[in-house]
Amino acid sequence: MTAIHRTDLLQVTAQSCGTVLLSLTMSGVTTLSDVFQQVRTSAPAESGIVTVRLRNRTQGWTQQHNIVFRPASAKTSSPGCRTDDTYPSLFA
Repeated sequence: MTAIHRTDLLQVTAQSCGTVLLSLTMSGVTTLSDVFQQVRTSAPAESGIVTVRLRNRTQGWTQQHNIVFRPASAKTSSPGCRTDDTYPSLFA
């Protein structure tokens, strides 16, 4: 895995069911957990599999991660997306 330094400029895009949920530029993080937490708090309430594309503009590398978000409440998700509460979540 490639290291993330606090001074690196990161471009983060999160997608679910082909829809871009979030696109942001950040710095000041040092771990993937920090990036995933920022995505979870910044993205709209979404559940299911979310694809996170991370581009380190400072070092010149790109990574893609699929993570699973649980719904925060019993809301219905976007049409066409599968919702299943049996998926494990990184953010319970």
